[in-house]
Amino acid sequence: MLTHLLLIPPLLIALAASAAEGLEWQVELGQGVQPSHVEQHHLFRVALHKALPWSWYESKTGKLSSGFAIGAGLWHGDDRNTGEFFITPELRYEWAPLETGTQWFVEAGVGGHLFSRTDYAKRGPFSTAFQFGEQFGAGMRFGEQSAQDLTLMYQHHSNADINTPNYGADFVVLRYGFKM
Repeated sequence: MLTHLLLIPPLLIALAASAAEGLEWQVELGQGVQPSHVEQHHLFRVALHKALPWSWYESKTGKLSSGFAIGAGLWHGDDRNTGEFFITPELRYEWAPLETGTQWFVEAGVGGHLFSRTDYAKRGPFSTAFQFGEQFGAGMRFGEQSAQDLTLMYQHHSNADINTPNYGADFVVLRYGFKM
Protein backbone atom coordinates (compact mmCIF):
# COMPACT_ATOMS: atom_id res chain seq x y z
CA MET A 1 0.00 0.00 0.00
CA LEU A 2 2.79 2.43 0.89
CA THR A 3 4.50 1.90 -2.49
CA HIS A 4 1.26 2.92 -4.22
CA LEU A 5 1.05 6.06 -2.10
CA LEU A 6 4.63 6.99 -3.02
CA LEU A 7 3.61 7.16 -6.71
CA ILE A 8 1.13 9.96 -6.11
CA PRO A 9 3.56 12.93 -5.61
CA PRO A 10 5.37 12.29 -8.95
CA LEU A 11 1.96 12.12 -10.65
CA LEU A 12 1.05 15.49 -9.13
CA ILE A 13 4.31 16.98 -10.41
CA ALA A 14 3.72 15.53 -13.89
CA LEU A 15 0.21 16.98 -13.93
CA ALA A 16 1.53 20.40 -12.95
CA ALA A 17 4.28 20.33 -15.57
CA SER A 18 2.05 19.16 -18.41
CA ALA A 19 -0.79 21.59 -17.82
CA ALA A 20 0.75 24.53 -15.95
CA GLU A 21 -1.36 27.08 -17.81
CA GLY A 22 -4.69 27.61 -16.12
CA LEU A 23 -3.78 25.78 -12.93
CA GLU A 24 -4.83 27.13 -9.59
CA TRP A 25 -3.07 26.31 -6.33
CA GLN A 26 -5.42 25.75 -3.41
CA VAL A 27 -4.75 25.68 0.33
CA GLU A 28 -7.45 24.38 2.67
CA LEU A 29 -7.82 24.56 6.44
CA GLY A 30 -10.65 22.66 8.08
CA GLN A 31 -12.20 22.15 11.48
CA GLY A 32 -14.07 18.95 12.16
CA VAL A 33 -17.71 19.08 13.09
CA GLN A 34 -17.56 17.21 16.37
CA PRO A 35 -19.01 13.72 15.97
CA SER A 36 -19.53 11.70 19.12
CA HIS A 37 -16.67 9.30 18.28
CA VAL A 38 -13.85 11.86 17.84
CA GLU A 39 -12.59 14.32 20.43
CA GLN A 40 -11.30 16.79 17.83
CA HIS A 41 -10.08 16.75 14.24
CA HIS A 42 -8.54 19.26 11.83
CA LEU A 43 -7.25 19.13 8.27
CA PHE A 44 -4.71 20.90 6.09
CA ARG A 45 -4.57 20.31 2.33
CA VAL A 46 -2.73 21.55 -0.73
CA ALA A 47 -4.17 20.94 -4.19
CA LEU A 48 -3.91 21.84 -7.83
CA HIS A 49 -7.19 22.77 -9.50
CA LYS A 50 -7.74 22.65 -13.24
CA ALA A 51 -10.79 24.23 -14.87
CA LEU A 52 -12.08 22.08 -17.72
CA PRO A 53 -12.98 23.70 -21.07
CA TRP A 54 -16.69 22.84 -20.85
CA SER A 55 -19.42 25.13 -19.62
CA TRP A 56 -23.20 24.96 -19.78
CA TYR A 57 -26.17 27.27 -19.38
CA GLU A 58 -24.16 30.37 -20.24
CA SER A 59 -26.19 33.56 -20.00
CA LYS A 60 -25.74 37.20 -19.09
CA THR A 61 -26.14 36.27 -15.43
CA GLY A 62 -23.59 33.44 -15.25
CA LYS A 63 -22.56 29.93 -16.28
CA LEU A 64 -22.11 26.39 -15.03
CA SER A 65 -18.55 25.11 -15.44
CA SER A 66 -16.51 22.07 -14.42
CA GLY A 67 -13.07 21.30 -13.09
CA PHE A 68 -11.18 18.97 -10.81
CA ALA A 69 -8.76 19.20 -7.90
CA ILE A 70 -5.97 16.76 -7.13
CA GLY A 71 -3.95 17.04 -3.96
CA ALA A 72 -2.70 15.81 -0.64
CA GLY A 73 -3.50 16.60 2.94
CA LEU A 74 -2.96 15.86 6.59
CA TRP A 75 -5.70 15.12 9.11
CA HIS A 76 -5.09 15.47 12.81
CA GLY A 77 -7.65 13.60 14.88
CA ASP A 78 -7.33 13.14 18.64
CA ASP A 79 -3.57 12.47 18.95
CA ARG A 80 -2.99 10.91 15.49
CA ASN A 81 -1.95 12.26 12.10
CA THR A 82 -3.25 10.71 8.88
CA GLY A 83 -2.15 11.55 5.34
CA GLU A 84 -4.51 11.61 2.37
CA PHE A 85 -4.40 11.88 -1.42
CA PHE A 86 -7.51 12.89 -3.30
CA ILE A 87 -9.05 13.77 -6.63
CA THR A 88 -12.37 15.61 -6.77
CA PRO A 89 -14.36 16.50 -9.92
CA GLU A 90 -16.41 19.65 -9.33
CA LEU A 91 -19.27 21.64 -10.83
CA ARG A 92 -19.35 25.40 -10.23
CA TYR A 93 -22.03 27.96 -11.02
CA GLU A 94 -20.41 31.38 -11.43
CA TRP A 95 -22.43 34.57 -11.58
CA ALA A 96 -21.26 37.26 -13.98
CA PRO A 97 -18.52 39.47 -12.46
CA LEU A 98 -19.62 42.63 -10.68
CA GLU A 99 -18.29 46.03 -11.72
CA THR A 100 -15.72 45.72 -8.93
CA GLY A 101 -14.38 42.52 -10.52
CA THR A 102 -15.68 40.29 -7.72
CA GLN A 103 -17.40 37.14 -8.94
CA TRP A 104 -19.57 34.98 -6.65
CA PHE A 105 -20.02 31.22 -7.11
CA VAL A 106 -21.40 28.04 -5.59
CA GLU A 107 -19.86 24.63 -6.17
CA ALA A 108 -20.27 20.94 -5.42
CA GLY A 109 -18.03 17.94 -5.90
CA VAL A 110 -17.70 14.24 -5.14
CA GLY A 111 -14.32 12.56 -5.22
CA GLY A 112 -12.13 9.78 -3.92
CA HIS A 113 -9.76 10.03 -0.95
CA LEU A 114 -7.07 7.50 -0.08
CA PHE A 115 -5.80 7.60 3.51
CA SER A 116 -2.45 6.46 4.88
CA ARG A 117 -4.15 4.92 7.91
CA THR A 118 -7.67 4.15 8.94
CA ASP A 119 -7.31 4.97 12.64
CA TYR A 120 -7.39 8.77 12.36
CA ALA A 121 -9.18 8.85 15.72
CA LYS A 122 -9.01 6.78 18.92
CA ARG A 123 -12.68 5.87 18.79
CA GLY A 124 -14.48 5.13 15.54
CA PRO A 125 -11.73 4.65 12.95
CA PHE A 126 -12.53 4.34 9.27
CA SER A 127 -13.12 0.74 8.20
CA THR A 128 -11.49 1.34 4.78
CA ALA A 129 -8.56 3.47 3.60
CA PHE A 130 -10.65 4.63 0.62
CA GLN A 131 -13.36 7.18 1.39
CA PHE A 132 -15.68 9.26 -0.75
CA GLY A 133 -15.61 12.98 -0.11
CA GLU A 134 -18.62 15.18 -0.88
CA GLN A 135 -18.35 18.95 -0.70
CA PHE A 136 -20.69 21.90 -1.05
CA GLY A 137 -19.51 25.47 -0.89
CA ALA A 138 -19.86 29.11 -1.81
CA GLY A 139 -17.22 31.69 -2.46
CA MET A 140 -15.94 34.62 -4.42
CA ARG A 141 -13.27 35.21 -7.03
CA PHE A 142 -11.42 38.51 -6.73
CA GLY A 143 -8.16 40.37 -7.39
CA GLU A 144 -6.36 41.34 -10.55
CA GLN A 145 -7.71 39.24 -13.44
CA SER A 146 -9.82 37.35 -10.87
CA ALA A 147 -6.72 35.35 -9.96
CA GLN A 148 -7.72 34.57 -6.36
CA ASP A 149 -10.70 32.95 -4.70
CA LEU A 150 -11.96 32.30 -1.20
CA THR A 151 -14.45 29.49 -0.54
CA LEU A 152 -16.30 28.29 2.56
CA MET A 153 -17.27 24.60 2.26
CA TYR A 154 -18.92 21.77 4.11
CA GLN A 155 -17.29 18.37 3.48
CA HIS A 156 -18.44 14.88 4.40
CA HIS A 157 -16.24 11.77 4.17
CA SER A 158 -17.68 8.27 4.18
CA ASN A 159 -17.07 4.90 2.53
CA ALA A 160 -20.71 4.62 1.34
CA ASP A 161 -21.11 1.40 3.34
CA ILE A 162 -18.40 -0.45 1.39
CA ASN A 163 -17.50 -1.86 4.79
CA THR A 164 -18.78 -1.34 8.31
CA PRO A 165 -18.55 0.47 10.59
CA ASN A 166 -19.00 3.58 8.48
CA TYR A 167 -18.58 6.43 10.96
CA GLY A 168 -17.66 9.15 8.47
CA ALA A 169 -16.22 12.57 9.23
CA ASP A 170 -17.49 16.09 8.60
CA PHE A 171 -15.57 19.35 8.23
CA VAL A 172 -16.13 23.04 7.75
CA VAL A 173 -13.33 24.12 5.40
CA LEU A 174 -11.92 27.48 4.36
CA ARG A 175 -10.10 27.33 1.02
CA TYR A 176 -7.88 29.97 -0.58
CA GLY A 177 -6.95 29.57 -4.24
CA PHE A 178 -4.67 31.53 -6.54
CA LYS A 179 -3.94 31.13 -10.24
CA MET A 180 -0.37 30.73 -11.42
